[in-house]
Amino acid sequence: MAAKTVAKQLKPVLPQRFLNGEIHDWYRIVHGYSDHLVTNLLQKFKLTKKHRVLDPFCGAGTTLVECRKAGISCVGIDANPSSCFAAQVKTRWHVQPEKLLTLIPLVTDGYNYFLRTPRLLKKDATYLYLSETGMIERGWIEEHRLVKAIAVKLAINKLDVPRAYRDALHLALIAEVVDSASNVRFGPELYCGEPRKGIRLLRNFQKRVRLMSDALGIVRDVPRGTVRIIRGDARDCSSLLRQKGYRRFHAVICSPPYPAEHDYTRNSRLELAFLEAVRDRRSLRSIKKGMIRSHTKGIYSTDNDSFWVEDSDTIQRIASAIGIKVKTKSHGFARLYSKVLTEYFGGMKKHFDEVFKVLAPGGRCAYVVGDQSSYLRVHIPTGMILGQLARDTGFRNLRLMPWRSRWSTTTSKKIAENILLMQKPKKQVGK
Repeated sequence: MAAKTVAKQLKPVLPQRFLNGEIHDWYRIVHGYSDHLVTNLLQKFKLTKKHRVLDPFCGAGTTLVECRKAGISCVGIDANPSSCFAAQVKTRWHVQPEKLLTLIPLVTDGYNYFLRTPRLLKKDATYLYLSETGMIERGWIEEHRLVKAIAVKLAINKLDVPRAYRDALHLALIAEVVDSASNVRFGPELYCGEPRKGIRLLRNFQKRVRLMSDALGIVRDVPRGTVRIIRGDARDCSSLLRQKGYRRFHAVICSPPYPAEHDYTRNSRLELAFLEAVRDRRSLRSIKKGMIRSHTKGIYSTDNDSFWVEDSDTIQRIASAIGIKVKTKSHGFARLYSKVLTEYFGGMKKHFDEVFKVLAPGGRCAYVVGDQSSYLRVHIPTGMILGQLARDTGFRNLRLMPWRSRWSTTTSKKIAENILLMQKPKKQVGK
């Protein structure tokens, strides 16, 4: 049975304790959602300090930051090391703002030192990976700016301070590289644009650190919930959580991947390179294999999540429609479109089964999802199908709430994004 669609929008967001765009702006993911949406859902679910929230696709930590601000304990899971890193830094509020500021001149001195040794900079793991993969040649980042960014990176590594401070500085550097110093653009897909003029990397980095310090001063006295971030596969979340001692959650607020051609590791390739989380094709593949299958460059011969949706007439019908259109196409990735569809929904079905195990009776979930037409313009009603799979898992009170629409460059039409709301029954059937 399809999730019920309702036209009622979320109520206006109530005034927040403080405007913490500063925290969120430390680093953002282009496909993320707003902090106000999370705040609204926390209020809608009537969550308090006695509850615990799970975000199994935590990304850069929007849900986690908002939970912490509200004094609600939360746990985030993500397969992408760069996302886990960003979320961790953004929820570490014990970093002393005054001490962080004292590190700016030390990084500046180290930067000037390393700039005098260009040969050393070009032996750095980040430079080697970006060079060997052709990312410098293809224009992802200008070589002279990359060398300067690596000089900042090495200067940070040289600091004799607790890791939390070095991590905060590294996040400021990564955000500056991606947002300004590189040629990466999103419109909405990732592409390389013309180099920006007048970029002063070190000065901009210093400004970001000062803004971090200001934000940390704001949140210093805010009652805070505990935060734990786990790197792992959302399709195995119950076992991951239980290994860490977590057995019960009262709500889930998240935005999973959509079945489209968004390669989330490609979108964060610079971040992964600067964190040295990716050094070669093998390490990159290892990260991709821990993700829900949602694009053709993340499909492998051993994948078998499609098994979980073999009985879904809706999914099989859409896969067949895509398969028919693929026959007229010559490019190689097109033959994987149907496979992506079934692997994606199969992976999400596994995920729902896992979440159901750790959700407390009566626990509520909100999944921000978007319809798609990326595969030869065949419409994929993502929210509706996920609602069907959630109902098969045992969730009830399903509603598909309109959130926003976005422009699709593939179809030149607006595509709906919704919030799938659902609840675990307070009493199990037959009990």
